[in-house]
Amino acid sequence: MAITKMKLVTISGLLNQFDTIAEKYIYGRDIHLEEAMSYLANRGSLTAFEDTGEYETIAKNAANLMEQIGCRKNEAAAVPDDITPEDMNALIAKINRRIEKEKIKQEKYRKELKNNEKLLKRLEKIEGADIDFGKLRELEFIKFKLGHIPKAGYNTLMTYLTDVEAVFVKISETASDVWGLYFVPVSAEQRVAEIFRSLYFEEKRLPDKYSGTPAEIRWQVMARNTELNAKIAALNKKTKEAVGDMTEKLQGVYNLAKKRSQLSEIRRCAAQGRELFYIIGWMSAKDAKKLEREVEKERGGVMLHIEDAENADTAEPPTRLKNNPVFKPFEMFVKMYGLPSYNEIDPTPILAVTYILFFGIMFGDVGQSAVFAILGFILYKVKKIDLAGIIGWVGLSGVVFGFVYGSFFGNEELIPNLLHTTPIRPMEQAIMMLGATIAMGVVIIIFGMILNIINSFKAKNKGEAIFGHNGIAGLLFYLSALTMAGNMFLGWGIPNILFVILIIIAVIAMYMSEPLAKLIEGKKNWWPADGMYFVENLFEMFEVILSFFTNTISFLRIGAFAIVHVGMMMVVSILTPPGGIGMVIVAVIGNAVVMVLEGLIVGIQVLRLEYYEMFSRYFTGRGKEFVSLRDK
Repeated sequence: MAITKMKLVTISGLLNQFDTIAEKYIYGRDIHLEEAMSYLANRGSLTAFEDTGEYETIAKNAANLMEQIGCRKNEAAAVPDDITPEDMNALIAKINRRIEKEKIKQEKYRKELKNNEKLLKRLEKIEGADIDFGKLRELEFIKFKLGHIPKAGYNTLMTYLTDVEAVFVKISETASDVWGLYFVPVSAEQRVAEIFRSLYFEEKRLPDKYSGTPAEIRWQVMARNTELNAKIAALNKKTKEAVGDMTEKLQGVYNLAKKRSQLSEIRRCAAQGRELFYIIGWMSAKDAKKLEREVEKERGGVMLHIEDAENADTAEPPTRLKNNPVFKPFEMFVKMYGLPSYNEIDPTPILAVTYILFFGIMFGDVGQSAVFAILGFILYKVKKIDLAGIIGWVGLSGVVFGFVYGSFFGNEELIPNLLHTTPIRPMEQAIMMLGATIAMGVVIIIFGMILNIINSFKAKNKGEAIFGHNGIAGLLFYLSALTMAGNMFLGWGIPNILFVILIIIAVIAMYMSEPLAKLIEGKKNWWPADGMYFVENLFEMFEVILSFFTNTISFLRIGAFAIVHVGMMMVVSILTPPGGIGMVIVAVIGNAVVMVLEGLIVGIQVLRLEYYEMFSRYFTGRGKEFVSLRDK
């Protein structure tokens, strides 16, 4: 539930041992390589290694070819280490020549299959028409066009059709278009076509090789697709036979090219001097310790230096998030905003807990939320889609708050009667709901500022930590303003002048944050030389003070959406007829509409709260991602 602890690893050795050491100690490891030239510029005359990167291209070509012939990757397959890039390319070219004819035919058949899929969708629109297109093509003096026209264009056409030398036959319609045929004399074909084009009529031809009614053509196309798939399968079999004993060799070429591609990446990132080479990268503390033990055990001409990330002033550590299975899916939302810097607190657990909590409060219904949870977890288990995992967890939260509200698919009597409880009614207790969510927002904003103070001190940015509007000064202002408001409305008896003094001190500190930060850092000329600084900061301070108020009020949406959910279900209840199949149909459709529509809106609104009201206070999102050599 944190960011993986990193170590900066520097490996060096004699130039003539580069390949041996790189393969033995770096290849295949979970390491994020850095450009050594960027970090060792002060070590004298260093140069980069020359590398063409040709093995990466060979590996990609081999992988594509294996996919074409239906050959799986086999890590056990091997070829001699002395095989050259020319030999690898020659093998790939030889296989391509052997299967060239089959590839051309397969491409032709696949293209026809793709066109047939489009044709089948077209036929769905006109399948109910009892029209023989074969006979229509035999007409000598009459032409016809099949297609669809927007409803607005169709209405215009129906108004002025008596002035057009054409007959339009409507076949079907969708929400936006009308499908049909128009017939026109050959002599007026061009003129009528212009009129229909002006009304956005789009022609959809049926291939001349198919005849009969749309239903008959559909069966013909499906039969042709079966035939095409059989031909492709036969060609795949023929292709495998043509490649024969070269399959295992191709697999070996891919494995070796992939390996050499990674070694090329090591070479590309390394630097060389007159006698030594240098490889620099980031590893987890655990992996770095393991590498250190291996190097000490071998004692073979390798120099290894390991440095803590906190002490590596010349290099910025990459970020690798490490969260438990519950919080893991929520990393998707964090990465959409940006990765945390290495020294920042990982916001994933905070986002996960608050997102689950907020969604549950806003969408509390046992039945609807249970559907979300079941579908989400099944999809996450099968497809490993992060968003599905998120839906599963917020669904569970919605179930919990559904019991709190006593709501089951909008029914607010069933659960209270079964459990003999008194639920919270968001619609009836609206003031309490809105007040509670405002209080929740206050706590979260304070928590966000505390996190920002911690992050700023960790980043050695004392000025931001002390004087920033999300630092100690901002926290002092917010707490003082809140306490003064409570004192005025609740009559605590504390002199308000005390809060006024604290607010003035906090505002001055925030207003002068930049020069004061320079002052505590011991910089000279800390006082602003340009008078415009004071004018510009007046407007900025107004915006900052206003943001405290607007950010707090923004949390009202949590309680508001809980009330809206009840209102939407009340509408469904009113529209549902009493008893019969109609009741079931309306109830199912109504619940489905509410689940999809409100679920989407609530999900977006909660994410907005996370980004604008929370992340903006304590999270920069400027980290760089850990990219392992093994993934290249």
